[in-house]
Amino acid sequence: MNRMPMKRDYTMLKVDSFKFNVALANAELEPKTLSKKSGVAINIVYAARKGCYVKPMYLGKLCKAMSVEVTDVIEQE
Repeated sequence: MNRMPMKRDYTMLKVDSFKFNVALANAELEPKTLSKKSGVAINIVYAARKGCYVKPMYLGKLCKAMSVEVTDVIEQE
């Protein structure tokens, strides 16, 4: 059975792993604590730490919990 590759979801934001981890360190938070504080699932926190694409709503909640702007942690093209 051939499967077509999934199309990229252009509504998602590409997280800059280094910038996200720096923001996490500056906020002095562990991933589990950030998950609880933001109300976002832990797997999304780990995806952001790895530099994956994340839905804007979730990234906004994570950034709010870390007291940073979303533009501070995304890759700029």
